[in-house]
Formats: sequence, C-alpha cells, structure tokens
Amino acid sequence: MLSVFGQLPVCEITRDPLQQFLNGLATSGSSYSVVKKARTYLAAAFQYAVDERLIDTNPARKLDLPTRLLQKRPCRRFYTLEEIRNLLAIAPPREHLLLRILFVCGLRPSELFILRDDDIEPGRIRIDQALKEAERGKNRISEEGDTKTPASAGYVAISASLQQEIENWQVLRSQRKQYHCSVTRAESNLLFPTETGTPFRIGNYLRRKLKPLAKKAGIHDLTYQGLRRTCATYFQRHGRPRDVQAHLRHTNLATTGIYMQEIPDQVRRAVDDLDAEFCQDAGQRLQ
Repeated sequence: MLSVFGQLPVCEITRDPLQQFLNGLATSGSSYSVVKKARTYLAAAFQYAVDERLIDTNPARKLDLPTRLLQKRPCRRFYTLEEIRNLLAIAPPREHLLLRILFVCGLRPSELFILRDDDIEPGRIRIDQALKEAERGKNRISEEGDTKTPASAGYVAISASLQQEIENWQVLRSQRKQYHCSVTRAESNLLFPTETGTPFRIGNYLRRKLKPLAKKAGIHDLTYQGLRRTCATYFQRHGRPRDVQAHLRHTNLATTGIYMQEIPDQVRRAVDDLDAEFCQDAGQRLQ
C-alpha cells in the first residue's frame, strides 16, 4: 500500500484508485483474507485522517470486496496411497516422522512445529498451542491454549507404532549432529527444533525440505493443505464422518459443544487402521 499511495498527499487520494488497488490485489492472486485485511487497514488509516481533521470524509469507507475476482475453484487435491508410500519410503528419519504425523493425525503445520516433548502422551498428542507465522522472535510462539479456534485445542489419537517412532526420534534427535548440534536437549523441548532450538519457519521448511523430497517421489504439488486433506479423505474409510470431524478438530465442533478431551475408542481404532494403511514399513524405521 505504501508503495502505491505513500508519496501522495492524503487529501488527494480518492475512492477509485483505492478500489483499483484492491481489484489489483485480487487479480494478482492474493487470497480473500489478504484483500479483506487490506480493505480494513485502508479504512482504518483514512478514518484516523478524518479524526485528525486532515480530510473531511473517509474515501475507503465504502470500498467493495472484489468477490467475483476472488472466487476460485476449491482445491480438492489429495495424495494417492502410492504417492504417500513413495514419499515416506525415501524420507529421512525426521521428515518421515513429521510427514507421518501430518498424514495420520491431520495436524496443521502451525500446530506441528510447536509440539513439545511433554505434548506426547500415551496414545495421544496434546494440541494447546499454534505458531504465529506472521510474527517474529518470541512473538511467534503463542500462549498455551492459544490455538486457531477453541475447538482446535484438544487431543489427537496416535497408534502404538507411531508413538514408538516418536520415542525413537527423541533419542535419535539428541545423538545426530545434523539435527540438533548447537543446543542441548535441555535448552529446547520442541519435538522438531532447529539447530538453535527454535521452531522452524513453516513456509521455509515446506520449500527447503518437503517439496524437494516430494519431487523425488513424483509429487510436484505438495502443500500442507494437501496433507491435511489426504488425512481427511482416507480417514473416511476407517471411521464415521463424526469421527473425522473429531480427529481433525474442525471448527463446527465448537458449535455443538463437543471438545476432544477423551478420545472415543472408534476414533482410536480408525487411527490405527489409517496409520497401518499409510505406513506399511513403519516398524522398520529408526531401528
């Protein structure tokens, strides 16, 4: 916004160029969320100018969201069992475990990269934090209980085999310099820490680690959304729709007053079956 309007006197800016700016964001591929935030910031900035009596009226007060330009066909891409198994077969230990958790548990990346050792409990993972990727430094780490939505906080079931791989990784992580060479385990209790003991950057990890690995496995469009969608798609083979909603902790659980504190037996069984379908060689990993 500053690059477009920053050099103009505020009194010379009218509604039309502001609307064209929003339309340009939409046509350039910006998401609905980004365009909506831009409209909000513009309206707030010009309202401040009105309050300070720099201008008489707010030119951004009635800007339209270019919804027609923002309408995109929803992506329904999920990965085939062959793609999943090929990817896991070539993944090194850390990426194998990380991908397995994403495939089987359907975690959001903001939840995965803030997992701590004490979040791993017998038969389940506790979700009570989420990274704030737009922030920097310590501000990236949310307070405990600060997740995407109230329904996102809770527990996710894991199979005995997956729990064993997590425990094996916790031992291996402290032994291999390539994973954890700059800090000791006591200085970082993150399940997947960087060498400095901080959480990975979500986008950087996807670009630098997961996408190159996926391309070797024949997957050229790997995304975190695709991984979560894959979990939801195959989970339906093993559980009821209600079980899928509970496992993924969808927002609509909050409206029905259901929170995942206790994991129903049918969800546990479905997770075991799903994990076995994805990870046929899991018992040989990290041995």
